[in-house]
Amino acid sequence: MSTTCRRWVAALAFAGLLVLTSPLAVWAQEAGVADGAVAGEGSESFLSWMIRASGPIGLVIMIMSFYMIALIAWMAKQYRRPVALPDRLIREVGELLTQKQYTEAYQRLAGDTSFLARVLAAGVRKLPAGMAPAQKAMEMANDDVTMEMEHRTTYLATVGTLGPMIGLVGTVYGMIISFQVIATAGSSPQASALAAGISTALFATLEGIALSIPAIYFYALFRNRIARLSLEVALAADSLLEQFSPGIRAPHPLATAVMPAPRSALPVAEK
Repeated sequence: MSTTCRRWVAALAFAGLLVLTSPLAVWAQEAGVADGAVAGEGSESFLSWMIRASGPIGLVIMIMSFYMIALIAWMAKQYRRPVALPDRLIREVGELLTQKQYTEAYQRLAGDTSFLARVLAAGVRKLPAGMAPAQKAMEMANDDVTMEMEHRTTYLATVGTLGPMIGLVGTVYGMIISFQVIATAGSSPQASALAAGISTALFATLEGIALSIPAIYFYALFRNRIARLSLEVALAADSLLEQFSPGIRAPHPLATAVMPAPRSALPVAEK
């Protein structure tokens, strides 16, 4: 996917985040204002209590979760065999090569942005120098595209690593609130005031772990999928490159002629 498409995905994710967090923020604020009345009646819902107890740490984790969801959705759409190895591209290039239309086949590759097209086009450009340089060029192009794809998966690994750390920050923050109540209330602190800090700590820990588990799972899933796609692209590109080789002109004989060996500067021994 191009940079413009990635920006659209990020914009949609951010718009969805604003739409969903706005009513939640208002709900949490209203729950905080009416905390006394609701507590007296004992009718506060679990979701309202969770939003109020999570606080700013929960908002940060929610933003990260929306980013993770958008990233997973984009990778699930792009890291697929029909995208990396389009059947239509393979069929059209194969038909052109069968008809010995090598120039048109290369132009078809140059106009495609798929994994296979990028790798095979790099090999065809080097084919006049020989099969070995062409295969080396394809190997380098394959490694370059693979590294580019794997680089995006590191964002999921980052989210999976930061999730528990942010949850730990919320845990420490909640415990600080509870100990502050103990310090200011003296020997008889109210249980409800202590429960507020403890609930913040526990909810932050829960949300951090809940964010980390799917991030790590999809990171491993997409890394394995990228490795499989890289192998399939290499096999398909080698097969098509062999069909390209008869139509590539060899270098001119004068360009590859062996130059005469330079004369030695050492004196020739007399017989």
